[in-house]
Amino acid sequence: MHIHFEHNGYTYQTWDDVEPDNIKTFHECYQGTRRIKMPVDFYNHSPYSLMTYDEFVKHIQTVEVFVQG
Repeated sequence: MHIHFEHNGYTYQTWDDVEPDNIKTFHECYQGTRRIKMPVDFYNHSPYSLMTYDEFVKHIQTVEVFVQG
């Protein structure tokens, strides 16, 4: 598991599924040790690239609005 970003207590973490002909990256979000269920767009991010910090922050803002709303 690789930690890439932290924002408001949430961390963007990835893990790689390594196959002989490619590597797919899976995206996850945690708050402390608790895995956070993210919007579908978060999980639809390409398995061949990492999110930018700004993309991660937008997903967190969506989660925070949903939780507070």
